[in-house]
Amino acid sequence: MKEKKFNWRTWLEDRKKLENSFKFFLNKGVISDERETKFLSISHLKKAEYNLKFTNFLNDNKKFYDWIIVGCYYTIYHSALALITKKGFSSKNHLATLCALTKFYYVQEKILTEEEIKLVSKLSLEKKEVSCFAYAKEKRETASYGISEEFNKITAEDILKKTIQFLNKTREILE
Repeated sequence: MKEKKFNWRTWLEDRKKLENSFKFFLNKGVISDERETKFLSISHLKKAEYNLKFTNFLNDNKKFYDWIIVGCYYTIYHSALALITKKGFSSKNHLATLCALTKFYYVQEKILTEEEIKLVSKLSLEKKEVSCFAYAKEKRETASYGISEEFNKITAEDILKKTIQFLNKTREILE
């Protein structure tokens, strides 16, 4: 089973594929047992809150909407790491984190919704796209991509709202 063949969408419906994927990540050491659960959960939560403060600062200044999306990604990613650490595991990549999050909080505890799982996955893609966009912008190629500042603003504000909701839910779960 190759990591690149994983499709997180199937994990939402096929529990056997989810469990097989989790075991694969565990056997490869991408997901591992974690003993320092309380300390690491708190550390990831603090990092998520720090990233959110940064994105709020950018949003308050009405600038750098592409970087707001990147900041939202890191807020959600550290929130997800805090949640899986609470379950006694750590993760070394986004897909493995998403797998563990789906296993523990979507399937087992039914705390996270399908929409929230999709948000975690979507932001990973958004972050990659935004990073490419930022590089292109730096090289003065943005005109050829057809991405306007207004589009970035609307996207960033929408993702920021969802990020705040996800972080708040993470706080509730960790309490």
